[in-house]
Amino acid sequence: MHKRSGLMIALLVPILALALNAYLNSVQRASGEAVVLPIIGFDPRDLLSGHYLMYQVDYGVSTGCTAHGVEAAICLRPTRQLYLADALPADCDLFIRGYCDSSAAFNAGIEQFYIPEAYAQALETKVRNKRGELVVSVDKAGNAAIRDLLIDGKPWKASVP
Repeated sequence: MHKRSGLMIALLVPILALALNAYLNSVQRASGEAVVLPIIGFDPRDLLSGHYLMYQVDYGVSTGCTAHGVEAAICLRPTRQLYLADALPADCDLFIRGYCDSSAAFNAGIEQFYIPEAYAQALETKVRNKRGELVVSVDKAGNAAIRDLLIDGKPWKASVP
């Protein structure tokens, strides 16, 4: 009897953890403030990696990271500027947390978007032509989650055949 209950617990814990994670991500996307950010392809030879469209997000800041491997944040309001995470000003009421990666670019974990293989080529071309934008949900703690990919201002599903 103890082996059977141990097996049930071992099976239920990962399932419950995945369900809780999915629920928390859904709540974050639904409750955060929506921000629209332009995207551009960063490597014309390989915008697609598997079924993920990979791109750079244009946060609207003129200066990038000065070092790599450090935590950073981009203040979106009242003024757009990149700060080290511990130097974020108190009056910044909307920001995205992330880090400076090995190429000294800001990375918030929203730099790829899953797409079905059937639409890969069409979306790659449109992003390469600078027609893409992300709708991102940003919570009060600076966590960003992708709500949708826009092509020419419309949801990506409406822009592919």
